[in-house]
Amino acid sequence: MAAAFRLLTRLRGVIASAWLGFAVLLATLIPAVGAPPFDLLPLNTASPNHARVFNNVLVGNSTPQTDTFRAGEEILSAVYAYLAPTSPVYNQVAYRERLFVLLDHRLGLWASGQSFEDIGFAWQACYAYMLLKHHRPGEISASRRTLYESAIAANNADVLSSSPLIYEQGLVAQLWLNGDIRLAMGVYFGATALGDAVSAEKARAAIDGVMARSVLADGGARYVGFWGEVATYHEENIRCFIWWWRVTGSPSIKAALDSTLRYSVISNEPAGYVEQSSNIPYKHMYNGLRNLRASLWKAYLYNDGYNYFYGAAMETSTSTDLLNAILYQPNRVTRVPPSNVGVFWDANLRGPRGRFQGNWGWILHGRDVQRGGPENAELIAAQGYAGRHCGKNTFAGAFTLGPVANNTPLKGALDTVLVEFKASVGEETDFMRGARYRYLAQDEQTSTITRRGFGTLATRYRISSRTSSNATPNWNSSATRWLGNQLWVGTGERLIGLVQIGNDAADIVYGLDARLVFTGGRRGIMGSLLPLTQPDATSFAFGDLRARVHFTSFAGAITQQRIAISDPNSTDDFSALVRIHDAQSGSDAAVSFPSGTRRSLLLDVVRSGTSYATSVVNVLPDNASLAVFQFAEGARRIRVVHNLTASERPYSGNFVVGSSFTRASLHRSWSQVVTPLSVVSGTVTVAETLPPNGHMVAVVGALDEDHQASFLTGDEVYGAAGSLHKLAEYSLGASATSPGEPASPVVSLVAGAPAITFDRLRADVDYVVERSPDLVNWTTLALNPGAVGQTVTVPDDPSASGQPRRFLRVRLAVRPP
Repeated sequence: MAAAFRLLTRLRGVIASAWLGFAVLLATLIPAVGAPPFDLLPLNTASPNHARVFNNVLVGNSTPQTDTFRAGEEILSAVYAYLAPTSPVYNQVAYRERLFVLLDHRLGLWASGQSFEDIGFAWQACYAYMLLKHHRPGEISASRRTLYESAIAANNADVLSSSPLIYEQGLVAQLWLNGDIRLAMGVYFGATALGDAVSAEKARAAIDGVMARSVLADGGARYVGFWGEVATYHEENIRCFIWWWRVTGSPSIKAALDSTLRYSVISNEPAGYVEQSSNIPYKHMYNGLRNLRASLWKAYLYNDGYNYFYGAAMETSTSTDLLNAILYQPNRVTRVPPSNVGVFWDANLRGPRGRFQGNWGWILHGRDVQRGGPENAELIAAQGYAGRHCGKNTFAGAFTLGPVANNTPLKGALDTVLVEFKASVGEETDFMRGARYRYLAQDEQTSTITRRGFGTLATRYRISSRTSSNATPNWNSSATRWLGNQLWVGTGERLIGLVQIGNDAADIVYGLDARLVFTGGRRGIMGSLLPLTQPDATSFAFGDLRARVHFTSFAGAITQQRIAISDPNSTDDFSALVRIHDAQSGSDAAVSFPSGTRRSLLLDVVRSGTSYATSVVNVLPDNASLAVFQFAEGARRIRVVHNLTASERPYSGNFVVGSSFTRASLHRSWSQVVTPLSVVSGTVTVAETLPPNGHMVAVVGALDEDHQASFLTGDEVYGAAGSLHKLAEYSLGASATSPGEPASPVVSLVAGAPAITFDRLRADVDYVVERSPDLVNWTTLALNPGAVGQTVTVPDDPSASGQPRRFLRVRLAVRPP
């Protein structure tokens, strides 16, 4: 009863905030029944960018666009500029001629067997040809028709044959979403233009049935190897989801789009910076895309104030994005994301994040890139493809922010902490995945703990010899004799961790190191050059970030080198690579290390002005079965223990905390059980049997949040971002087949006209049924039709039957008590 009462209380609180904070809208796109995909989407003439939206079309220029992504954008703009009735340059032949220049070149490459599967222009080119062929068939010469259609057929065959797990078996395991959805859209639109129903259906089934299932719990998307997406990818995914949904009316893609609502506010910081540590190994600072446009589009679709906070600047600054003009909705609300969240669970990464006042934070990345997590068991069954990415290059990261300057508020980030060995002599040329050094993880066994006041991560992994050039499905072929383990604790004050390297067989290598990467951004993209200094022999200062080595058994020199964070371009020196060498490292000399070699580093990371931890001890520095360290910060004492083996292992140890402490508790990985511990004569005894590869943390202090099993989630932190979904569930009910999803509305034909059917469940909710010809101008069809408790059907206005597109929605609003 108590749990149910809490749920009801929380639900009503969300609804109240939705009522007071912003208008809640549940909109369902209803294309005309059987609407073909060549119906053009209406442009909103009220958009601030309407008059300039086609400025990127180089009319009068006979030179093809060389950059494939810019070519794709120009192709899409040109076809809408020429064909859309509300285009400010509608029917101007110069736009059609520029479109032919672009298509002649790009589709000509396909026709000659080149550039297949180019994601930069594939779907836009096929979509544009489909629109031209339907709307202006007489304007396409016979020679062009032959060229274009042979090109599209060749590319379609290549795309469909290259990804059988997606198109034949319907598995997410091989999915590279932001690339694959663009290719699949190209196949669908191209096959539709050719009348190839079989290929079109394969592409549609892949998008609606496979790619719609790619979204993770907090709105990110899974990729090959199950890695969470980066900001660049998310923006392109959202763009494709929206285009596909708006053109086809796909309910599965609309549901996937709905479930991404929180991603930007979870992965972005309040000033718009996307923290680094969630990125896959080679996509750090990849380009300038930081989810701002995706946030704007979501703000238009859902009137979500957090997304509008990030996206509002793109409303007028970008004039050539068609979705801005198509989706524009005036009078969006703005909600400023909290800057002092504390610790919360990020379900995309299966680990805790910390975000704190003073604009600093950390992340502990628990997702395993090789295995399908609980959201998708099929990835485990398809192991031949589940591990195709290279392994992790980070488990932990921290950042600090400041006033926006030089296009970023980033004032220093710890991007990478790993242990490594050097496999061959010479200078390193690949700073993200390794050419001579080996540090990427495979076969990881990772666990986390999330509480309101702290988070932890422990991992044991094999160091991999895989690189981008040998990323075969078989991970065993790339296993080395070296293992890494990491044990991290994040609090409101610090990120502190023990990293170790050891071997289980003798090996000859050219050195052992601990590898740290600090970054201030990427030159030419975002960020600034921040110097790395060493105030003393054991500490570092980078921007507003500080780091101290409390313990090391590497015992060698510390070297620094400025690097590019995503490529070896010498002009990009915004990042600093630090190597803390073993005593026998750094000379490129072959060294024979016996089995059981072990080196350790205990690192403490804080923001400027925060004191380092005290009483920091690596408790068992030479133990091959257990890793244990402890530290003190203010009125808190913490000991963390990690089982490094694949078997259960008992642990017992006394933790001296002092006579002023009376409250202690024990927390276990992947468990919500909290066990009180006794403080006897200033000492806490920790005795527990650890599961294989598991870890536990003993916390001593007076704070209630340190001794409770509760933790924050994205839903709780950004409740308003999910209020649309919660209000819909409250007002309309949940689906029996998809718990948590609204059961209605649904669309059907009644007497030949579209009608919307929904469950009117609540007496305290107004149900307003509205219709629109263009998703801009709405008129009311009914207010609270039927009776409370009934399933209600409202047909469209019969007089609208001649309109080419018809939209219906149910607008929900809770009446204040």
